[in-house]
Amino acid sequence: MNEQELVRTLNSVGRRCFITYFRQFCDPSLSNEAVAAQIEEAEGYSSKACRSRVSGARRIISAGRGRDALTIIASSRADARTREEASRFLTSRG
Repeated sequence: MNEQELVRTLNSVGRRCFITYFRQFCDPSLSNEAVAAQIEEAEGYSSKACRSRVSGARRIISAGRGRDALTIIASSRADARTREEASRFLTSRG
């Protein structure tokens, strides 16, 4: 996954969504359907939109670009809470 694909996929997932559900996206014991259901219930997005977000987020992580995505979010124009969470994930993940 090159930089352009990373940014495009991250934008599709949504920066706040990526941060809010980062732990779930990284947890291989949770199925895509289970994570999508959590997002749908909490955020009210359509089922299709939730499945797409989970797929994109997991594609970023499986490509080894999770840390890069967190760095992008931490230095972005996202809301302060989202940026701070991204920074916390970066420092806790070494």
